[in-house]
Amino acid sequence: MAIIIPTIELEIIKKHVAAIFPYEACGGLLGRLEGENKIVVKAYPAKNRFGKIAWDSFEIEPKDMLEMDKISRKENLEILGFYHSHPNHPAIPSNFDINASWPYYSYVILSVKGNSPENVADIKSYLIPNKNSAPVAEDVEIT
Repeated sequence: MAIIIPTIELEIIKKHVAAIFPYEACGGLLGRLEGENKIVVKAYPAKNRFGKIAWDSFEIEPKDMLEMDKISRKENLEILGFYHSHPNHPAIPSNFDINASWPYYSYVILSVKGNSPENVADIKSYLIPNKNSAPVAEDVEIT
């Protein structure tokens, strides 16, 4: 089981998280299921409702969620999961991340150490089956 992210989509994500640094950036991952793998076709940079209020949490704006749903339906894709950054912190789910998660979706976390795409230090993905169980690491493949 892996989430597969094309290099071109990863660059979109890296530019987004670097531009928002030192705050948390967030967005959606749209694509297709192939067996047990999730193939990302499109990264959707979204607006964090918390903006510059909080350094350690995110919530995707409802209008962005609706737009992701609209794009997914139009292009015959699925919302596979979401990405967000952890500025100056490891790419592991926080308690906030776990409590705000939904089952099924992949949660890709990027540890970022500065405001340049080259400052992305780590990328990991997790499945969070429920709020009472530990996050399960998911392989990340960059193609």
